Parts: sequence; C-alpha cells; structure tokens
Amino acid sequence: MPNWYNKVRQDTNYILEAIQKHPFITQLMDGTLPDDVFRFYINQDALYLAEYKKNLAAVGIKCNKSSETQYFLDAATGIIAVENALHQVFLKNEILDKEPSPTCELYTSYLTKIINNHSLEEGLAAILPCFTIYKEIGDYILKHQNNKDNNPYQDWINTYGGTAFEESVNKATAIVNKYANNASETILQNMEQAFIKASKLEWLFWDSAYNKEQWKI
Repeated sequence: MPNWYNKVRQDTNYILEAIQKHPFITQLMDGTLPDDVFRFYINQDALYLAEYKKNLAAVGIKCNKSSETQYFLDAATGIIAVENALHQVFLKNEILDKEPSPTCELYTSYLTKIINNHSLEEGLAAILPCFTIYKEIGDYILKHQNNKDNNPYQDWINTYGGTAFEESVNKATAIVNKYANNASETILQNMEQAFIKASKLEWLFWDSAYNKEQWKI
C-alpha cells in the first residue's frame, strides 16, 4: 500500500534541513539561544496552540471513524496539558502578550482556511507538519547535542523528542495515510501543496521568533 507521508516527506526534506540549520535550532541545541528570544517563541507558541487545538478538533469531527475523531480530540486536550507545563517551566506565570506576530497569524489563519473551506484530506495534510516536524527536530537535537545535563531548554527538547510524542505522531501519520490511499489524484496534489505550505510556515515560525517579529505598522 502506498505511503503518502513518506513521499511528501522526501519532497520536503529541503525544508527540514533548513530548519535544522536555522540559528534558532542550532542555538537551542547548544543552549546559547538568548532567553528573551525563547520567551518570545514560547509566547507566540501559546497563541498558535490556542488556535491549533481548535483546528485539531475541527478536522477530527470531519473524520469518518469515531476512533479518529477521538484521537484528534484527545490530541487537542493533550496540547493544553503540554502547553501549561512548558509555560510553567519557562514563563513562570509571566503575563503573555496577546498579540500574535504576523507569521503566527498567517499560520493559524492558513490552517483554519484549509480545514473549513477545503477537503478533509487537505485539512489533515495541513495539520500534519506540526506533528512530524516537531518530532524530527526533537529527535535531531537529542541525537546531536552533547549538553543534556546543562541545557536550559532541555525540558522543551525532551517533550518533542520523547516516545510519548512519537506515538501520537505515528497515529496522526497513519490516519493521514489512510485517507490519502482513497483520494483522487487532484486531492493528492492538493494535499501535498497543503503539507508543503504548512512545512514552510513551520520554518517561518521559528525564523519569526528568532527575529522577535513585530507588526511594522
């Protein structure tokens, strides 16, 4: 049976490599990322996740099987728990900025548009990079870092490089592959476009955090 994700993953390898080489990731890995940059990222990530969990619920409700719906609803509630734990560690009850950066607004709005106005298959493809790329980046950092005992960002790294997250990513990928196997050629092309764009938005999100992106007017 064809594996849609493996193909689109190969087609977007250049994006993952660009993320791995981005100074946000390289400095996160060696522990030298400035604290104010990471806090900006965590703040924007909180704003992103507040919308992403709604998108997970929305795409889950469209799924054909109740077990698939339940998976995405559980993933949405799981995000709340992970989000709260990371913010307790890194923001220490600091008051969050409620203004999404331009890139954060772009990414969440794009996902909402695809899920609400396009096919279920495209919606599934659009939400997948947030699972797969974070897992791959977490694994990449764990494999290449040599400072696990004294990296100030180790809790974040362990969250996305851990086995619990891997199980969730594998389930999401399996669901997307299942729908891709029954999709028309046109839908498959649209799925790939959605996955590619969401993957590029992942790079943009880290880049915008590294530059502490602000609205220019």
